Amino acid sequence: MPIYNECNSLPCRTVLLFVETGTIPRFTTLLQNGLYTTAPQGSSIGEFLVALPGFSKEYVDRSVQTIFLNGLPADSLHQQLFGKEAVLAISAAMPGLAGAIFRKCGQHASLRSKTAEDLTSTDIPLSPVCVHLKLFNVIARERGRQLLEHGCKVSANSFKKFLQYHPPLLLAIRKLVIDGTETNTTQLEKIPATETSIELTLRENDEEQ
Repeated sequence: MPIYNECNSLPCRTVLLFVETGTIPRFTTLLQNGLYTTAPQGSSIGEFLVALPGFSKEYVDRSVQTIFLNGLPADSLHQQLFGKEAVLAISAAMPGLAGAIFRKCGQHASLRSKTAEDLTSTDIPLSPVCVHLKLFNVIARERGRQLLEHGCKVSANSFKKFLQYHPPLLLAIRKLVIDGTETNTTQLEKIPATETSIELTLRENDEEQ
């Protein structure tokens, strides 16, 4: 399914979770599967990231060391986002030779066969770019909490599978509110397969008061 469907303006279910104090960081690995948002046509990767909750220019410049745009390494935060949709993956520096090759502006960058800068778009739509943003390693751990607390659109199917693979996190949910109505956690399994995405927000249990 094209990721554009995840970014359309049609209403989707809102899911608010109140979880045990201290457990939100354990949910941040969900963001390896990605969240969905939009960016203005022609905005740079850096501009897009700085606009996210919890990110700053200083943090992005210092910590975002590996960038993949549509499956290809990107060396510059000035690389622009064009087109109907884009897949953007970011992480801190990865270990080993692979990390050295794919690190932005790394000394081994010449070993790459192709980069995101090699591809340009000649058909630029007027609508915003639908961005599927994936966060890995330190970036997910350090900034995932702010994104989840602010609320973000994620794949409904990926969220359900995440909870299935992490039973302790399902048990850590103290209250569930779907579309403004409090319910029990069994209702998460009843989100239909036809539901492409949900607006997910996490709160810690002591924030309920």
